[in-house]
Amino acid sequence: MNGITHIGTRFKKSISVITGGFAVFAMFFGSGNLVFPILAGKVATSAFIPAFVGLSLTGILVPFLGLFGILLYKGCYQKFFEKYGKITAFILIFFMLLLIGPLGVIPRCVTVAYGSFSVLSPQFPLSVFSLIMCSLVFLLCLNQNQVVPILGAILAPAKILSVGFILVFGLLFANTPDQGFMTFSAAFQEGSLKGYQMMDLIAGFFFATVIARHFQRKFQGNESSHLSSFKLSLYAILIGSGLLLIVYFVLVYLGATFSEALTEKAPEQFLSVIAYLTLGASAGRIVTIAIILSCLTTIIALSTVFTDFLYDQLFKQRLNRHLCLAITMMTTFLMSNIGFSGIMALLGPILFYLYPLLILLTVLNIISWFWKRNRMVSMDTLT
Repeated sequence: MNGITHIGTRFKKSISVITGGFAVFAMFFGSGNLVFPILAGKVATSAFIPAFVGLSLTGILVPFLGLFGILLYKGCYQKFFEKYGKITAFILIFFMLLLIGPLGVIPRCVTVAYGSFSVLSPQFPLSVFSLIMCSLVFLLCLNQNQVVPILGAILAPAKILSVGFILVFGLLFANTPDQGFMTFSAAFQEGSLKGYQMMDLIAGFFFATVIARHFQRKFQGNESSHLSSFKLSLYAILIGSGLLLIVYFVLVYLGATFSEALTEKAPEQFLSVIAYLTLGASAGRIVTIAIILSCLTTIIALSTVFTDFLYDQLFKQRLNRHLCLAITMMTTFLMSNIGFSGIMALLGPILFYLYPLLILLTVLNIISWFWKRNRMVSMDTLT
């Protein structure tokens, strides 16, 4: 009987890890992940392999270190950053949330959604589209506890299936990339830069908390709960990272293959253009709508996270939550109107200096954790 119970427990753990891995993939695969791998391949053409290696280094390995580091600190990003002082931690966390919130990733999602929509209706103005999206998100986030899970259950599969169709049909219609003149080192640098711009290390700090809490709840009350949740979280992250690695390779390759067809197109339109070229107009429209809806899911999730931070941490619940949400969406609307290229021009210099600092802090925190742990083990051995 104990053997059957043990098998059942292991089966449940395996299912949890697999679903957790897909959740990691869905969380990370947002607007930038739909654009920058294709852009890296488009620029690199025949040198897409070193571009993919560079992208994988900064777009997968570096975020993995961030996720791993937060897990070591029991899935609490506050503890992770408070090693450098509470005030420093608060400022850094607020600044990072601004970047993945209304000053960066959220308006970038709006522009990527608009890029897909503009393939259907080129004359439709960005300002009107952004106003509609921000108003819709505001209404949906008023009761976010009920709406977000429903949206996630419906739209996450739609995103995975639509992107999967594009990847499969893209490979079927792909040709050998045109011969380019980019050197190995230049292509590697281009891929590394595009990996930075996906901003997944910053997102990883906050996503790791969600992942850790998910597995901690499953083992609540167990004496080895922390160790079990840590291992399962790590396995889920490895699965999600593996899926991202496969998808990024295909996207980089498609960018190199369809480089010429994408020459006159804006980066935020790349995936929709490839969908039209490979799936045809009718199927391309469906995929375009799915991309818009998947961006909407990301916008709702990040808007909720940032609004909650304003309400709970910054204003200490002295300001109405709906007003905090309105501030978030108004800022998003203003930022989105500078367009995808404008947002990236603003974020580029910030990320150029911020990313090395965050990587350094992450490595130092991981080393510090292991050093303290080894020291404690050594003291226990002596005693």
